[in-house]
Amino acid sequence: MSTRTGIRRAAHIAVLALSLGAAVLWVLPLVPDVFAGWPLGALLGAAALYLLAHGVRAVRLAVLASRLLAISGRSSALLHFITSPAALVIPFKLGEALRLHQLWYLGQSLSGAVLVILLERLFDGAMLLLLLAIAYLTYGTLGTAAIALAAITSLAVITAVVVFVLGPSIFASLQRYMVVHHRDPRVLRVLPHIDMMRWLTRDGAGMLRDQGGVLLVLSLLIWLLEVGAATALLSGAPGLRLIVEGIFSAGGAGPTTVWMALGVLALVAVWPLALWRYQPRIPAEPLRFRRAEKGRFTHVD
Repeated sequence: MSTRTGIRRAAHIAVLALSLGAAVLWVLPLVPDVFAGWPLGALLGAAALYLLAHGVRAVRLAVLASRLLAISGRSSALLHFITSPAALVIPFKLGEALRLHQLWYLGQSLSGAVLVILLERLFDGAMLLLLLAIAYLTYGTLGTAAIALAAITSLAVITAVVVFVLGPSIFASLQRYMVVHHRDPRVLRVLPHIDMMRWLTRDGAGMLRDQGGVLLVLSLLIWLLEVGAATALLSGAPGLRLIVEGIFSAGGAGPTTVWMALGVLALVAVWPLALWRYQPRIPAEPLRFRRAEKGRFTHVD
């Protein structure tokens, strides 16, 4: 291994370690709240269910990344556990930037990495809408924040589905129109970007068509396990109410904060093992993608 490769690999691992450090710094002040006044059995049960839910999330990521980025299923699953602690801690989903970076690095395709994350969020959004609908039918009312979240999530899910369903034909028609009716070099320089969008939407539509059922079942199982983890934490109390109502509260040491801290602790506990298995796989994955990409762009529909 050359010096440059060694430095690059060390910097790569350092980024992962810094992300773990951010998660640890966030969770350490909450440790007394987690273990004070909460039954050990409830904590262990909730942590086990939460880890199991993330195991299913890792499987879902493997299904997506193995097809769209040619990353091996094992590397994809390990990547999920490596990036999850920071993704939970950093606000406004900025932790997804770390997942995007890892997918981009291993798969050597920024557009493919973006597509994987968009499809993950699409299925999570669909499950969140289902959860909110069940909560409304169960409790008869939702808070203002929950209603706003439902409206925004509905708009995002509907938009994503429309883009993936209609996008390939729209971008293909736009390409043909520009080739036939425009010869200006400045216009033609836009064609590669439109072609990238066509590939992006076509790959997404193909994934939804071929694996949509599998991804939907996995997403449903993920959310059932997380609701179960919340229920286990509250020792039989309705975990659905904790997730739907408590998650919008203002923090403190309430059940929601304890539940989030417990989840981070559970993921931090398995992080060293995941890194040990993940870091030897880092150099090989970009090569897998280059081999898989040979001949991909040799024809135009």
